[in-house]
Amino acid sequence: MQGRLLGGCIDVIRHLVGTPYGDLKHFQKHFLRDEPILWYFENCELKTADLRRSLVQLKLAGWFDHCSGILFGRSPANQPVQDYTAEDVYHDLSAELHIPIVYDIDCGHVPPQVTLINGAFAEVTVKENKGTIRQTFLP
Repeated sequence: MQGRLLGGCIDVIRHLVGTPYGDLKHFQKHFLRDEPILWYFENCELKTADLRRSLVQLKLAGWFDHCSGILFGRSPANQPVQDYTAEDVYHDLSAELHIPIVYDIDCGHVPPQVTLINGAFAEVTVKENKGTIRQTFLP
């Protein structure tokens, strides 16, 4: 996977949909020059069902239209709702969007935390449940 990193705490980001600060089509065209986005999200307090609803909202708003993949950080909030788990959410979203999704990465509210830089170009490789993220600053 590769693309421009964009993301953060989904608890906050989901509220940008429909606002001037959440105009992804404009941002994609004018600032990313139509490069693919490699999203990263971490979940502070959303229960599994709320996480799923938030991702559906982002999908329906077109936020994943130029997406090369999604990274999810570990979260203590990822508690199952009945038998529906965060991993089910990730697998369902991956199948719907036809993109790779990597989860339980070292970002977010659970240490250790890697700093991911919005706007950096990133290449992600995963082999045998281990991965690397290489971030590069490009003009």
